[in-house]
Amino acid sequence: MFLFIITALYVQLRNARRSSCCCLRENNVFNLNSCVMAGGKETPRQKMIGMMYLVLTALLALNVSKEIINAFVKLDNKLAESNAVMVAKSESIMAQLAEKRAGELVHNIPESASKVVPWQKVAAEVRELTFTMDRFIQMDCKNRMLKEIEGRDFVSEDKVKKRFITEDLMSVENKDDYDVATRLFGGEPGSEGHAAGAEIRKRLHDYRDALLQKITAYNYGSKTYAYNPAAVKDTTTFEKEIQEHAFEKDREKLRSIYRLLSVPEKLNNFEEEVDWQFGMFDHAPVVAAAALFTSISNDIRSAESQALELILSRVDVPSFVFNKVEPLAFAPSNYLNSGDSMPVQIMIAAYDSNKVNRIQYAINDPELTSMKETSGKLHVVAGAPGQYTINGKVSVEENGQEKWLPWTYSYEVGQPMGVVANEDLTVIYAGYPHTFSATASGYPQDQVSLSIPGLSVSPAGNGKFKVQAAPANAGRAFQSTVVVRTDKGSKSMPGPKYVVKKLPTPQLYLGGLSSADTRISKGALVANINAGIRAGYDNSFPLDPAKVRFSVNGFSMTFLTSSGTKITETSPNGQATPKMIQLCRASGTGTIIVIQPNTVSGPSGNLRMGGLTFTIQ
Repeated sequence: MFLFIITALYVQLRNARRSSCCCLRENNVFNLNSCVMAGGKETPRQKMIGMMYLVLTALLALNVSKEIINAFVKLDNKLAESNAVMVAKSESIMAQLAEKRAGELVHNIPESASKVVPWQKVAAEVRELTFTMDRFIQMDCKNRMLKEIEGRDFVSEDKVKKRFITEDLMSVENKDDYDVATRLFGGEPGSEGHAAGAEIRKRLHDYRDALLQKITAYNYGSKTYAYNPAAVKDTTTFEKEIQEHAFEKDREKLRSIYRLLSVPEKLNNFEEEVDWQFGMFDHAPVVAAAALFTSISNDIRSAESQALELILSRVDVPSFVFNKVEPLAFAPSNYLNSGDSMPVQIMIAAYDSNKVNRIQYAINDPELTSMKETSGKLHVVAGAPGQYTINGKVSVEENGQEKWLPWTYSYEVGQPMGVVANEDLTVIYAGYPHTFSATASGYPQDQVSLSIPGLSVSPAGNGKFKVQAAPANAGRAFQSTVVVRTDKGSKSMPGPKYVVKKLPTPQLYLGGLSSADTRISKGALVANINAGIRAGYDNSFPLDPAKVRFSVNGFSMTFLTSSGTKITETSPNGQATPKMIQLCRASGTGTIIVIQPNTVSGPSGNLRMGGLTFTIQ
């Protein structure tokens, strides 16, 4: 994503260098008779003036070169920071997969284990594939280049975290050397450097094809998906391939990975079409080439994190599709005489509220000889007092296929039953105002209350209760109880246990732009800057995001132009300052804009969040 910026920077450097060398011979000795100001026979005074002009021009060009060279060092540092963030994101996804696998082993869920284990293996293969590719870019290319010119290693390898760390390029003595990158990775066709540069492009495409082939292989329902890279020659054939051989919900991420890792064969270089490696490395200062390799590494790491996100989404896809979860409390008998006791079973009911299931049933007929069929809800008319058992089957969709599952239910006419229902989720998020309902059949609602010791519970009317947990309760489980007041005292019925969790980290937005919008138009930037920055949740948050408020406690906005100019403005809150708005309107193509919040205040206290980086295209 940073290739165009890097290219623009060292093209300016190369132009500056050439402008100062118009009067140089091949042996780098000034030839005054060939200078721009020379014409015909010159006096000693004219020759002196010409010499002074050339010296001044050379000094100015060298000054510009130094600024641009230092801009490459700063750019490499910023790219390295982004690289560390993406590596940490991949580590987090791997930890989530391990946590899901550990949960299956604890709870002994073979159906889930059959889903997590193979995808955990694929995720590990993706990380190893990425690490091998990144090692080639960081060690075999970037470090080799720096070591050849400086005589020592600049890149170190962290095999545990599967990442690479580069020493600050400010310590490179020959930052403006533009021979080594050309010799090693550029050069004219037929040279060793030209072949080595072509190998970079080839291995990047090989990694892209292997990654896409690995994550696209998927069995869903009765259909098997398999991506064939040999059938892909360009963007058109790629689109055709994923339309035919990729799961529909995966296609957008596959497109993103393909675009990220695709490098053109040819580039325009001074109005001349040249090979990619020549256009990238010819006369490139060594620090510019180093930043280019870091940018390629970022693209590789970004593709890795997107691939792991796709794998994680498959692990989270249930065999049975549902969009609503409710806790249920029930017992084999719902009628009690004074002094009786009964076991209460607490379960979680998950179902798809958009689908109407077919139901087959018979009352007191285990063989279903008098079977009836209905859809959706089953209505039972109470007859004579006594014990009844309903046997039946329900049609469910499992992995895209219809299956009939047996069920049974026993009831006694006139029996009361207590129900506890969390209308949001069975998990309680610390700081979030949850709404619970509590009822007890056969009792007026004003005699029913909900108790969850340790949490804040307050009536909200109509059998509803507001439940809220403090941040200090995170990680703990709490028991709920339905309490019924009677003339003789009170009765209690246990409800489910609820686990309190921390609210997830929100996302940062500039107006309507998020971290996913890395390359934007100037119009989009100007349209969103007036709204300032905010933190919040998107539609993937399982609860109502409007009930959780975050405030930004100041932020900085840095503008890095393609010429190397850097301007930083700060705001004491989440609103953009007039100067920020002015700079956004004046930004040109290639400008990098980095937004970094100070802290973000939320229900759980102050948070430190990553920033946003946009490139104007």
